[in-house]
Amino acid sequence: MTENSLTENAKFSAIAAYFTFIGLIIAFFINMEEKHDFANFHIRQSLGIQTLFYATGALLGMVPSIAAGIGFLVFFFIIWIFGLATALKNQTTPLPIVGSIFQKIFGFIK
Repeated sequence: MTENSLTENAKFSAIAAYFTFIGLIIAFFINMEEKHDFANFHIRQSLGIQTLFYATGALLGMVPSIAAGIGFLVFFFIIWIFGLATALKNQTTPLPIVGSIFQKIFGFIK
């Protein structure tokens, strides 16, 4: 994807989606009019990261292990950085392992 084919709103939406749940909501509403595929891709990836983060965190909350908690945070920090970096580089590379699953599950976001 080239720099010229992206609008400012699409790029902003893709990047904003990775910053907290509020950023995801803002990105979703900004992209409602344009419906840019690039932004939709990153909104789905970010929604998947955040959903998996909270679901896994709830399960790990029942396990009293500091090592599991640290591993959990490191894993999600790495996939968050990967997603954000691909948005900054104007790429639509799915996250390793879970990215294609997120695209299928959240395919209703168009």
